[in-house]
Amino acid sequence: MPGASPDALARLYVVDQLAPGTSVSRTVEIYNTTPATADISVYAAGASIVRGNFAFAPGNNQDELSSWTSASTRVVRLAPGTDAPDTLTINVPSSASTGERYAVLWAQVSALPATAGGVQLVNRVGVRMYVSIGPGGAPRSNFAIVGLTAERSASGGRIVVATVRNTGQSTLDVSGDLTLSKGPGGLRAGPFAADLVGVLAPHSSEPVTARVDAAVPRGPWRAYLALSSGFIHRSAVATISFPANVGPAKAASHLRTLIVVVLLALLTIAALASFILFGRRSRRGVHAVVHARRPHASPRNPPSGRPSTSDSPHGPRRKVSRARMVLNGTRAGRVGR
Repeated sequence: MPGASPDALARLYVVDQLAPGTSVSRTVEIYNTTPATADISVYAAGASIVRGNFAFAPGNNQDELSSWTSASTRVVRLAPGTDAPDTLTINVPSSASTGERYAVLWAQVSALPATAGGVQLVNRVGVRMYVSIGPGGAPRSNFAIVGLTAERSASGGRIVVATVRNTGQSTLDVSGDLTLSKGPGGLRAGPFAADLVGVLAPHSSEPVTARVDAAVPRGPWRAYLALSSGFIHRSAVATISFPANVGPAKAASHLRTLIVVVLLALLTIAALASFILFGRRSRRGVHAVVHARRPHASPRNPPSGRPSTSDSPHGPRRKVSRARMVLNGTRAGRVGR
């Protein structure tokens, strides 16, 4: 197991600084917590850091560090509830380039499928390995906090977010807390846990988030963020105010308002189109009636021989009854019957 170290990762995993052409051995203990005797395979496989997360290579796929690592006993048989030590050795070739490498030492138990072509069950646990290759002492570790802002999460919760940048040459496990002071009426709140999603690789940046109680007022607040990784401590201070909450209820209300406005606009357009179309049809109907009912001479109704009281050049006009006709709200005029 790794010895005492200021690096927080070294208390849990294999963390070393090795020069090209050197080797190191570490002892691990393997426990059988099952109710049956188990044959446990011990092997190293590759790993990497992806967006702050320690990512395992599938199966027993290899990388540089895992190819340099071996276990003294490749298969350990353990009775139920017993344990046994095993030794892993890392042999760094003299041609190795400088930089940090990652791998995992796995202890694996496999169960044969119950039928031919069935699914094989695999259960494994492992110890992470962080090994920096290069001459001299351990790689320099350092990080910086960039920015400190109050935000709303996707669910509307109040959060304080900062960016942590690894400015050193070794992977860091960063954690800390946030304290709010000098709030409305002199209020104080916290501390609230502030953690990274995963580890922080050299020369990378990741957000650190502190979730604040919903009862905390919007502010303004004096926010103090304190983070640590081993013996490295960094802090940041800012005056913040949480943004107004635009929750699902308000979003739904805005959506309903938009739908109503669109429907009203469509109804208005439809009504205007109907009015124009109906008006055109009404005007055509009025002219047809007027022309159809205009008095004219016919064999059955010859013009009267009596003098006409009209000055019309078209001759005498019959005495007709008068009526007004209104069609669709439009006065058609006086029409003879």
